[in-house]
Amino acid sequence: MTDWTRLRHAYGRADDVPGMLDRLVPDEEAEVWTELSSAICHQGTVYSASFAALPRLTEVAREWAPADRLWPLSLAGRIVAGARQDHGLGDVRAAHAAEITELLRLAEETLAAVGGEVRESDFLDLLQSILAFENVPVWSERLLTLAHGEFELYCADCDECMCVILDGPRFSTYVSGVEPESEVVPVAPDDLEPLGRRLYLAAEAAGRPKVMARLLHLFGTTACPECGREFQVAAEVAAEVAA
Repeated sequence: MTDWTRLRHAYGRADDVPGMLDRLVPDEEAEVWTELSSAICHQGTVYSASFAALPRLTEVAREWAPADRLWPLSLAGRIVAGARQDHGLGDVRAAHAAEITELLRLAEETLAAVGGEVRESDFLDLLQSILAFENVPVWSERLLTLAHGEFELYCADCDECMCVILDGPRFSTYVSGVEPESEVVPVAPDDLEPLGRRLYLAAEAAGRPKVMARLLHLFGTTACPECGREFQVAAEVAAEVAA
């Protein structure tokens, strides 16, 4: 049995976590989800209590219908992605291999069942969770940025802060005060790298043309409006995460 008094979350001792887990309901608007995620996955940071919550999150995801599983799968995905942090707990993926395997199965089942029906952000969050359960670097934490339509990158040459917009019809990169913007040129579907193609085909199967377009541009090319250096957007994101 878990001794929650010996575990920690964002606000200290984790002996209040079992009560939160007992109050979980298949309603994303329920306040308990905000309380729980804030405590055990605060702004992406994970704690000893985070991994101790995985068995219960797996259990509720298994019990609930596919359309109701999105939030437990999302929270579990963010926790598992956080296993790369230096939390001093050893190999938490190995310690929770059974739960992660089951979470992956449930997430794939959910994607097939409701992938074309949920909000775009939930669809991308579900794909991101699948990548987390599979231990795919970078995109198990950054794929959901596509849902926002834009994100910032720093040019590796001139260190200028660039804003990359992947929200059609405007696919461009701009720097404040610099004209003109640089176009983001999409890659052809057949030229997608394996991960990009896999994500693209998942979006195509779910009838998600907007996500498909964003993925083609994410794995496409652009240039820094300040210094003119050309780069592949996805590779630049990966390099910045690794830095």
